[in-house]
Amino acid sequence: MLIALLAAALLPGAITTWLMRRRGWAIALLAGIGATAALPFLLLATLVLFPPLGFVVGIAAGLAALDAFGAGRIWTATALATVSAVALACAGWSV
Repeated sequence: MLIALLAAALLPGAITTWLMRRRGWAIALLAGIGATAALPFLLLATLVLFPPLGFVVGIAAGLAALDAFGAGRIWTATALATVSAVALACAGWSV
């Protein structure tokens, strides 16, 4: 699953680099890096602007973290718990 998420995160940058290659590889690589770096900021902005999505992502990640803790996958569970906390914070829910 981690490989699929990594591929999905890098795909916009790779496509941008490939499409911009006629302008030179330096500009194409910079554009690809920009497209890849903008993806997390776009996700966070979406969670802030549409709070129900933040609650759904936060609850789903929290449940997945509990399942991962139960299965003994500590690093995966910690990452999912972090995603849950960030999504719920973006949605406006605080403890």
